[in-house]
Amino acid sequence: MYAIVRFASFFLLASAAQIASASDAEKRGNIYGDATYYNPGVGLGSCGQLHHDSELIVAINWQQMANGANPNNNSKCNKYINVWGPKGYVRAKITDTCPGCKWGAIDLSPVAFDRIANRDQGRVKVWWNWA
Repeated sequence: MYAIVRFASFFLLASAAQIASASDAEKRGNIYGDATYYNPGVGLGSCGQLHHDSELIVAINWQQMANGANPNNNSKCNKYINVWGPKGYVRAKITDTCPGCKWGAIDLSPVAFDRIANRDQGRVKVWWNWA
């Protein structure tokens, strides 16, 4: 029993440290993570709007999107982020949440991804900030 309590305490402390370091990075303005792409035209995004592959849009990881009871009212909806990748830069509008993304990760529309990387790469390291 004692070992389980020690493990649980360690896990909680490690998780808190990871959250603190992630928040510190965000305060400095640069957020590092992975970028992938998705098809936003399959339905409503978490901001409650329909979009197309040809738009420069992005889904933010669920932790940083921080949706409340009604994600359509999220203050981050329709704001912009600046993204830098191996191929270049794009400014994209926040229209959705990426539920499977880790902290720092983003999911771009295909045309937005094309500005920062080649699609055949699928997943690339990026850094981004709130515009």
